[in-house]
Amino acid sequence: MDGGTTSKRRVGAPGEGESSGKRQNATMGMDALDCPVCFHPLRPPIYQCSVGHFICSSCRPKLVRNKCHLCSAETTFKRCLGIERLMESVTVACSNANYGCAQKLTYYQKEEHEKECPSAPCFCPASSCSFAGPTDALLEHSASQHKWPCTTINYSEDVELCLEPGLHFLRTKDREIFLLNVALEPYGHAISVVCIQPKAINSKFKCRMSYGSFLTNYYQRSVYKIRSSSLSDGLPKGYNLILPKDEIADDGKGTLLTFSIDDPNPEVKVREPICLKPVRSV
Repeated sequence: MDGGTTSKRRVGAPGEGESSGKRQNATMGMDALDCPVCFHPLRPPIYQCSVGHFICSSCRPKLVRNKCHLCSAETTFKRCLGIERLMESVTVACSNANYGCAQKLTYYQKEEHEKECPSAPCFCPASSCSFAGPTDALLEHSASQHKWPCTTINYSEDVELCLEPGLHFLRTKDREIFLLNVALEPYGHAISVVCIQPKAINSKFKCRMSYGSFLTNYYQRSVYKIRSSSLSDGLPKGYNLILPKDEIADDGKGTLLTFSIDDPNPEVKVREPICLKPVRSV
């Protein structure tokens, strides 16, 4: 019809400004999504030079005279909204998916998530066992498959443990897991404690162990910071306390060790101010 306009569009095709919402699995080299300077995943805001080379917002201010890191051209870096949209749409599974994590993450958030992922695995300390899983599953496995004892303890409270050579799990009410290892060496009992955590971070726990015997007139006490480990390389090397063989009482009751873990977040008691009434002079 003269003087009119006709618009045609395929049925089911998105119009301008609409999103099709299509998703499709694809295979690609993930290093293509990393900053070529720091090699960390690109994340918004993302910049590009006039030629089209990308750089992350953290590395951009470090360039000398705004020279591109790849083509060395002096340029003005501008936001690349297309790549930012691409980075927001790329989702990946957590590396701990096989251990129960169902999170789908944008690629640049994956590393940060995995630092705190509750499904990150810890490993069975038995050299012939291949079990790996979250700490709760490891504790259940150790009891059912290896029959290792487990004692629930409270922070800052002494417990007496009758120790025999082997492994002894300790659990706090806030679900922290510790492993006490007693090795019978030619020179005596060698004892160590490790906090079982998926990531080997700086531990916040401090342990106190002591042993005393009236029969041998011997007393030993040790205070130290507890190491953390996922046990991926087996039990940590070294010991925290060594009880000399000649000083251990043979009274038929076993070796009683007094043990406690300091509260990492103790309550700070604030003293109420004392109001002093002025004394009247006579």
